[in-house]
Amino acid sequence: MNEEDVQSLGFSSLDDVSVFGNWGMLPQKLDSSIFSLNEIPIQKVGNSIFFFLEGPHQIKFDEGNFKYEHHLYSDSLFYLIGPKEKGNLIKENNGPPSNSSVSGDYYLVQTIKWESTNLLNSGRNWYSEPLNPSGSLNLPFEVSTGNIGNGIFQAKIMGQSLGTSTFRFLAEGTDLGEVQLAPIPNSIYGIKGREVLFSEELNNPGGNLTIRAEFQTGDANGRGFLDYALLAFPYPANALSQGKIYHILDNAAISPTANEMIWKLSPNKEISLITNRTALTSGDRIAIFEPNSVPRITSFNSANLSARSEKINSPLIIISSQRFINQVNALAAHKNSLGSNTFVISPEEIYDAFGYGTRDISAIRNFLAYHFHQSAQLKNVLFFGKGTYDYKAKLGGRPNLVPTYSSRSSLNPLTTFSSDDFFGFLELGKGEWTESPEGDETLDIGVGRIPAITTSEARTAIDKIIAYETPGNAPGNWKRNLAFLADDGDNNIHLNDAESHANHITENFPGFNIEKLYLDRFDQLRVNGIQSSPAAREALKESLDEGLLFLNYIGHGNETTLTAERVFSVSDLPDFPDNPYLPLFVTATCEFGRQDSPFIRSGAEELLFVNNKGAIGLLTTGRPVFSSVNFRLNRAFIESVFVKENGEIKDLGSIFKDTKNNSLNGAFNRNFSLIGDPSLKLAIPDLDSEIEKIKKVDLALAIDTLKAQQALLVKGKITDPSTGAVMSSYRGEYEISIYDKPLKVKTLGDESSPVEFSEQTALIFKGKGEVEEGRFEAEVFIPTNIDYSLGTGSIKLFATLQNGQEEAMGAKNIPIGGSSDMEINDMIGPEIRMFFGDEFKENPGPLNSPNVPLKILFNDESGINISSAAIGQDIELFVNNLKTATLNPQFVALESSYKKGQVVTLLRNLQEGTNTITLRAWDNVGNSSTFETELEIRGSLQIKILESKTYPNPTNYKSKFRVKHNRSGENLQLGLRIYSIMGSEIYSFSKRYVEAEAVLDDLEWIFFHQQTNYPIKGTYIYELTLESEKDGTSDHKSGKIIIQ
Repeated sequence: MNEEDVQSLGFSSLDDVSVFGNWGMLPQKLDSSIFSLNEIPIQKVGNSIFFFLEGPHQIKFDEGNFKYEHHLYSDSLFYLIGPKEKGNLIKENNGPPSNSSVSGDYYLVQTIKWESTNLLNSGRNWYSEPLNPSGSLNLPFEVSTGNIGNGIFQAKIMGQSLGTSTFRFLAEGTDLGEVQLAPIPNSIYGIKGREVLFSEELNNPGGNLTIRAEFQTGDANGRGFLDYALLAFPYPANALSQGKIYHILDNAAISPTANEMIWKLSPNKEISLITNRTALTSGDRIAIFEPNSVPRITSFNSANLSARSEKINSPLIIISSQRFINQVNALAAHKNSLGSNTFVISPEEIYDAFGYGTRDISAIRNFLAYHFHQSAQLKNVLFFGKGTYDYKAKLGGRPNLVPTYSSRSSLNPLTTFSSDDFFGFLELGKGEWTESPEGDETLDIGVGRIPAITTSEARTAIDKIIAYETPGNAPGNWKRNLAFLADDGDNNIHLNDAESHANHITENFPGFNIEKLYLDRFDQLRVNGIQSSPAAREALKESLDEGLLFLNYIGHGNETTLTAERVFSVSDLPDFPDNPYLPLFVTATCEFGRQDSPFIRSGAEELLFVNNKGAIGLLTTGRPVFSSVNFRLNRAFIESVFVKENGEIKDLGSIFKDTKNNSLNGAFNRNFSLIGDPSLKLAIPDLDSEIEKIKKVDLALAIDTLKAQQALLVKGKITDPSTGAVMSSYRGEYEISIYDKPLKVKTLGDESSPVEFSEQTALIFKGKGEVEEGRFEAEVFIPTNIDYSLGTGSIKLFATLQNGQEEAMGAKNIPIGGSSDMEINDMIGPEIRMFFGDEFKENPGPLNSPNVPLKILFNDESGINISSAAIGQDIELFVNNLKTATLNPQFVALESSYKKGQVVTLLRNLQEGTNTITLRAWDNVGNSSTFETELEIRGSLQIKILESKTYPNPTNYKSKFRVKHNRSGENLQLGLRIYSIMGSEIYSFSKRYVEAEAVLDDLEWIFFHQQTNYPIKGTYIYELTLESEKDGTSDHKSGKIIIQ
């Protein structure tokens, strides 16, 4: 560059300018160089400055071989030109002049690199297209005349064959030699290829040269691949060309000629000017040029270095693809409103400031480390956008929007991986991350990713996060529900692991309810050799419908399915109803979270991006894994998830960090990742609910053991867990559940021997009432139907407070067993009343739907029995003399009294005409009652739109639609068409409703945001079409919309 060049950039003179950059890829190991830009040495000659800018791919000579380092992330390398900092001048070589008369040889090197095949769709190694048995490939090289001796040919090759395979190389027909590659094992998880470095001398061709690679194997399915090829020929000192880089393999000495400049490029990246005869050693390089022949740089792009200069004091940094910046800024605004300062930046901004403009994942790590050390505030990073192993878009498919880290291992299915953990190693000295136990490193921050591809996916994920974190949005005791899903077979290892994890939670955090969805407890079917378990599938679906804080799966799986029996598959998602109760999925299985593929859409991604259901996040694996590794990692999660940090619930990033740091195992656990927002906290209630005293209703004396036929008063309070203070200003509603001793359950032994395990499902009382001034009282009755042996039962509490804005939970283990001496005078069964329809009328008259809401009210002096300890004393519902349901789980006592209670349920598939509804219930001391009534159903054979409405109307921005129908609980399609007054269709939309509510009110037409043709002011016609998937019947309604 000359004076005019730098002045055009706004600098006063050449003395004010520095060049910054890095030769090749940025170092993977983190060091203090991140805190400043690296200045490239400059030499000033007259009115110009000269500097050496290396390309992206590096060739080095070390330990007797050339080493080729291909830039993984870019085929171009960028440098920065900016204000001078320290100044870094190329100095004259200060070594003593060489007295050697031997000039030596100077090697000019050419390379060919292939990037067509990534064998396992994983890892950083790329190869050529495959060579079939007896296949060959020509490698053309340009060789100028004037070389003096034999050259060096080097090739890195890979063979994939069950038998021994061979690569042979020929130079213009002359045999250079062959190399054998060992066979690969014939196993699913065995290594999938063998690599070898071939190196051989070859004669001076006297001109251009073609080398032929031939592959041979006796395995008809075997394949051969080339990684790179390198050709080097030596030239004498008097035959060196201007503007080229020469490598020194042995000792040499050189002197510049007139008008010629020679730079010595040392292996440590130092540059010195050779002014006299200078000694060179192995590994050195030289650059020869005449100053007048060096090309000028005249084209520049501006670079944004604010990512380095701006002080970032945010605990959460979101690194987002530019295509999602608007959506991510909305997420950041939400986080800021919660008091979590959030900073948003794109990878391109980071590449400018920390990669000198070049795409390089180490630049992203360096950016995070820089601000981690500068402010000490950084806690989590969220990558927002898909990241794949295909950094250069060689394969097509889904885009690589925010890149991830890929392993060196590319041929071993068990040690190859992609991971965002690399970006969390922020202490100096970390980052090399070799793939061995000795290379394990610990996370310093939480790391998560939302691998969105489209703005629609981005909006869905963000909407779910905002809804999940909005107080009062989805209140309820679903937040205390956990489920463990375990595969069968394999000598019950998956069930035993799940039992171990579940028992840890039961012992240390008894407030949670644990459902054990062990596959071997459910009946299985075998049809055409394929096993399935409809009962297990339905049990999982019911658990998800009711709401889970997290679902923990252990067992076999793949990218889209859990268990060989397909207990869950992503194809099930369309038939899952909308549900605001979003669980965290923890999947200790193979490949379910494979989110780095440009071709495969993993089950984890589908669960994250499905709208209004699915998952709030996933801790999941992206590659095959060992069960032992899964157990250790899963255990680390279980031991961290509910442990508070400084008295507060931990966010997912902290849980993930603890999980990974406490389960280090070489490369085997590195593919376990957090798909979701690391700053999000699980919806665990912030407050505690405690029992202060339990006493008999008619006595002041406290009791310490629950016994059958006891009427008790339970007093409790809501407290701040950090101080223990009663929340005396809080009001709301509590729920109390009392459990008998855990029940013993035995599996069926379908693929392994039967196993007995304990489950706390013996519910004997459930009731609710009001919280006043942070305290509550509950009258409870311990039924006759308990296990009379003495053991440990449990009382669990949950409270919803301040109109759903706050919640509390707690539990107390308590002895239970034996019988009280209470005198029983109640000889009358429960009083029962039934109420039907959306308005719950006692005598509703004819109804027009086959699915009818039902509320049942109970009154009894001893309360209603919901214990199943005695056979035949459940709350049983019969429709037309057929038992349809046991309603014990739906019963709840009301108004802090065991004497009143209710069940709310749905009558399904009622027949057209008269239906007989029968209910039988028992009270807590063994008295029963039966209630029977008739319900008339008319007009249910045809789906009907009972009411339709559009509002606001008139309108100027959007129209919303409300549709009431007679097919609640069925899967329905609702279609909307908008017509101009002249009859031309200007907009259409349809939506599927799974297990539809009786009123559909979320359909809307936003005039200018959706695919609408010219919505101008005036009158429009809308048509609604509702169709049942069950019987295909449909109904239509239409009306007018006035746009002002």
